[in-house]
Amino acid sequence: MNIALNKSVDDYLHSLEKVIEKRKLWKSVTCPLIARTLKEIKENYNIGWCIQELDWLLTNKAVNLTFESFPPVLSEKLTDLHDFEFLKGAALVFSQKYNGDIYVFILYPDLAESNAESDIKELGTYDPDRINEDFVMEKVIDFLEEIIVWEGSVIKRKVGF
Repeated sequence: MNIALNKSVDDYLHSLEKVIEKRKLWKSVTCPLIARTLKEIKENYNIGWCIQELDWLLTNKAVNLTFESFPPVLSEKLTDLHDFEFLKGAALVFSQKYNGDIYVFILYPDLAESNAESDIKELGTYDPDRINEDFVMEKVIDFLEEIIVWEGSVIKRKVGF
């Protein structure tokens, strides 16, 4: 037997075992932890967001926090603004990649004249072992900071606003 080939085969099998372990960890620990933490944030800070758990393909699983409505606390300030358009759809996404790592990114609201490449901001790819409540809260803070900047700059990009 070839020693180098044996090592390569063993390394390959070990890499597949790691993928299986990460995917099991997502299902049993990471995904429920992310969903629970985001739900707690949503309940404590009612600013018009919702939680979505997506499981639409065999290898595509995600949990996201998205803005679906205007913050209720500010609704009364819109009484005289009949032409105001709230741009919903911004989302913080935690998605499991095929290899079991967690890809975290921001989706910006869809603007007809926007560049598709600029509608996403990657926050990174992380081992599921690294994800805990503090990590999720840190990413929510990053998300809000990005959306604050986006809200301030969208006026420059969207005609009529």
